[in-house]
Amino acid sequence: MLNWDKGKDEQKNSSADYIQNMSKEMDIICEELSEETKTFKAKDFFDKIHKYIMKNDRLIYTHITNYIFTLTDMNFGILQTNIDSVVSYMYSDEYQQDFSKWLDDRQKKRELERTQRTVLKMWDHVNLARRQYLMFHQKDTDYEKIVDEKMEIVGAKISKEMNVQLISLVAIFTALSFLVFGGISSLDNIFDGAKNIPILKLIVVGSVWGFCIMNMLFVFIYFISKIAKLNLSSTDDVNASVLKKYPLVCWCNLVVISIFALSSWAVYIRGEELSVKLYEIIYKNQTVVFIIGTLVIIGILIVAGKILYNNIKK
Repeated sequence: MLNWDKGKDEQKNSSADYIQNMSKEMDIICEELSEETKTFKAKDFFDKIHKYIMKNDRLIYTHITNYIFTLTDMNFGILQTNIDSVVSYMYSDEYQQDFSKWLDDRQKKRELERTQRTVLKMWDHVNLARRQYLMFHQKDTDYEKIVDEKMEIVGAKISKEMNVQLISLVAIFTALSFLVFGGISSLDNIFDGAKNIPILKLIVVGSVWGFCIMNMLFVFIYFISKIAKLNLSSTDDVNASVLKKYPLVCWCNLVVISIFALSSWAVYIRGEELSVKLYEIIYKNQTVVFIIGTLVIIGILIVAGKILYNNIKK
């Protein structure tokens, strides 16, 4: 029975043998390049490379890299000196004398130039492989040193940030405690002295107190947000007005001012510190005056609320 794949198998085997032979020769070249500098001959090595490149297509760079990675600093120094001497030899007068006959032949000259390019490629790859080895090969002590340095920097940064945040938190809590409890204490004092004060006057005083405390809290929270780099604004527009940025505070102020205005008007109506004529008119028409005044105040508040609403929605 005929074996139709016999030729293909032989071709595969020959390719594998070819690559294996190239690898062996490449290892021999690397070992010769690591000889002692005193016994190393640049011309002999150049001849070795010339025979190799005429026989094979190219260098096997992986073997060069693997070999470089196994060398100590001293052995690599020897190899570096030897390859440098080969490069220097290629551009010396000695090289011109040794290959003077070859340089006269056009074909031989092209072969020598190809060998020169191969040596330069090998020299370049040797330096590149060593550079990669130094960059990526780190000992455990090196990693520990790098980690310790980074951790020290990060630890100092975290400690500094935590101290700042802790101080800010204590300051915020202290200021907020003084503000809230101070406001409650002042309100308690108001009610303690309000035994004989009419309810309308008490509402007037309470609305003033509420207006002050509410805006003090807002100002306090506003500055805290600036310190903590937080955004309290309801819009991202930098050019927006205060009404658009803080609508809740504006509405609360409008409500408190409305209570203050209505209660003040009620106190005014019931007051007795008017001129006699005006007092008589108001006294005779208390209901009418109260209704008109109330409607005027409500109208003003409605207009103010509408203006505020329109400014916020724009």
